[in-house]
Amino acid sequence: MTVQHIVMLEFNDGVDEDTRMTSLRAVEGLKDKIDGIERIESGKDFSGRAGEFTHAVIVTMRDREVLSAYGPHPAHKEVQGLLGPVVKTLWVIDFEPS
Repeated sequence: MTVQHIVMLEFNDGVDEDTRMTSLRAVEGLKDKIDGIERIESGKDFSGRAGEFTHAVIVTMRDREVLSAYGPHPAHKEVQGLLGPVVKTLWVIDFEPS
């Protein structure tokens, strides 16, 4: 069953929009590096209803096995290394659509 992996990001103060978008493009690049990722979408919040969270990523994966392999995958670890210095807080939720 398909899995949705949703990440909401609050960037550190002073991180410019170009850096934020470059970070999101790095996440989007995981689609071509990790088998079983069907789609990655990201964007900037326009409603202002997410508190300090300004950007989000939605990763659609084939199944839970892909999600289990995603976290420790070297390409994911590399992206985490890029995000670490620029992201203050992130929230993650994983679910199977009903």
